[in-house]
Amino acid sequence: MTPPTRLCNRSFIIWLIASGQSQFGSAMGGLALSFLVLHQTGQAGAMALTLAFALGPNLLMPLAGAWVDRVPLKVPLIAADLLRGALVLTVALIALRLGNVPLWVINGSAFLGGMAGIFASPASGAAFPALVPESELARANALQSSVQQGAGLLGTLLGGLLVARLGPPTALLIDGLSFLVMAGLLPLVRLPGRPPLSDLPLSDPPLSGPRPSLVADLGAGLRLMGKSKLLSFAPPLSLLLNGALVTVTVLTPKLMDELGAGPGGYGLFTALEGVGALIGGAVLAGLGSRVSPRRTTAVGLVLCGSLYLVMARFTTYPALLACSLGLGLSFMVLNAPLVTLVQRLVPAAFRGRVFAVLGTASSLGMPVTLLCVSPLLDRFPASVFYGAAGLAMLLGCLGWVLIVRSERALPDLSGAAVTLAAD
Repeated sequence: MTPPTRLCNRSFIIWLIASGQSQFGSAMGGLALSFLVLHQTGQAGAMALTLAFALGPNLLMPLAGAWVDRVPLKVPLIAADLLRGALVLTVALIALRLGNVPLWVINGSAFLGGMAGIFASPASGAAFPALVPESELARANALQSSVQQGAGLLGTLLGGLLVARLGPPTALLIDGLSFLVMAGLLPLVRLPGRPPLSDLPLSDPPLSGPRPSLVADLGAGLRLMGKSKLLSFAPPLSLLLNGALVTVTVLTPKLMDELGAGPGGYGLFTALEGVGALIGGAVLAGLGSRVSPRRTTAVGLVLCGSLYLVMARFTTYPALLACSLGLGLSFMVLNAPLVTLVQRLVPAAFRGRVFAVLGTASSLGMPVTLLCVSPLLDRFPASVFYGAAGLAMLLGCLGWVLIVRSERALPDLSGAAVTLAAD
């Protein structure tokens, strides 16, 4: 495939449109599914069980990423969207016809959808860098993050209105259709046909012999990550970032009730967080290649940690709203440059595995933290946990700075990739 020469090319624009509408549907569908389970059972525990079924397959994502590196990237992307679309539409149609959906159907759909997601997520991470010139990766990641943030925010707001007026099944129908639209648009996107080793300067004689097992392929990916201190630090950093989010997703709604703001106040908090992310994405997109991914990631960590400490010190409604705007901006300033750095470091043949490892670390951050702190959540005020999250983020920044200083020049991993593939 001929590499793209400009940012605004046909494939990138189609990808933005497809992923944006899919994120819109997913935001709407996630809200609808939560209310569907809650209305049927009246139990928050049932919602947590459904979430566990959806997230459980993420433990297998690294092996899925190893398989993704073996096949044309459109195969897992399109197949996953078709399966997820069919599953969501099935739940929606049962709900429309019967009123109630058996919980085993909902949880089974959540599990199968999660299984599809563990292939789609690393495939998406591996495919995206091929859509734009390497010099435009920073701007492209910022644009995609902005589109997805905006679509997710709109989906959440409209989903709440739609669920309140027409019920969860209608929103689920829109979510299911958005997956099918994504699957229909992907064939129009030009992607590498077979990523493994296609872009590496292969040794002479060419690599030959039986294909290694998926476990061996995953091991090669982990060893490749070990060749770079930054790549090795990325999974624990992702775990830390998503673990710190527990303070926002679990404690903030309760705090809003205590402050008298209630669900409306938390909704405004979430909306402002999305607005902050949009502002951050617009700034990064405008700066483009002038952004230093390593320095900007450090800035995002400092900003996020500092805001958590402010929330710990000033637990008032106006202060929380002001911090939510800043948190959204800091998340964007932190995540988009970090993704760009990984895309530049990792050869295309290994991106599926590397992004799968990062995705697994990210997805485990919140449940692992919840498991550790849940017995303490009702024993201490929210300010204690905001403060702990802020200190953790600042310590993460310190670790990041030390790693960056010890690896000033980014390693060229192409040669290591060939050696690992040959082993």
